[in-house]
Amino acid sequence: MLTSPRARLCLLIGAAALVLAGCGRDPAPAAPEAPLAPAAEDMPAADAAVPDAPDTPQAAGDEASGGGEAHVHGAGEFAVAVDGNRLTVTLDAPLANFGLGEGDADAMDVSTDISDGLVSFAGDADCQPGDRNVTTRTVGGHSSLTLELGFTCTDISKLEGVRLNAFTTFPHFETVDAVFIGPDAQVASVLTPGNPELSTR
Repeated sequence: MLTSPRARLCLLIGAAALVLAGCGRDPAPAAPEAPLAPAAEDMPAADAAVPDAPDTPQAAGDEASGGGEAHVHGAGEFAVAVDGNRLTVTLDAPLANFGLGEGDADAMDVSTDISDGLVSFAGDADCQPGDRNVTTRTVGGHSSLTLELGFTCTDISKLEGVRLNAFTTFPHFETVDAVFIGPDAQVASVLTPGNPELSTR
């Protein structure tokens, strides 16, 4: 059973992407068959060995080495999931987005500042904050944070959207891949400072 907030976030985003990818699309036409490559004995011998490609330094923000996890400063992932009257919000992003250094992965005293006022709600669902969970991890020298917030809502059917306030609170945020998963709707969007609200309808 997946219990970490990061694992749940990846599962939510992956499930939503699959659902949205199949909506209203015709099946793709079959690709034409590729011609067969000539057999090895029919090919002329190479005059010289092909030199190896030169090693290029890994740019900051490329995939972190060792763990296969993307680490892009300014980017993040945001998921909102509804289960009955409970709403769970998960945000995953590099520590740099929150104005922290790579070495601040153990600075759990920042969790209250990060989560307070991180989201606000459109509509009259009357969602009240509950539990919060903050985890950090370091992969290949790059540190990230996953924040999970729980809310209990009086009338979840009146929820119209969830605004991510990280863009104003933490100006290092640039783009956030967002997904909403509810009983009647699945919505995916890219949030930016000019478009910080994820629709729930």
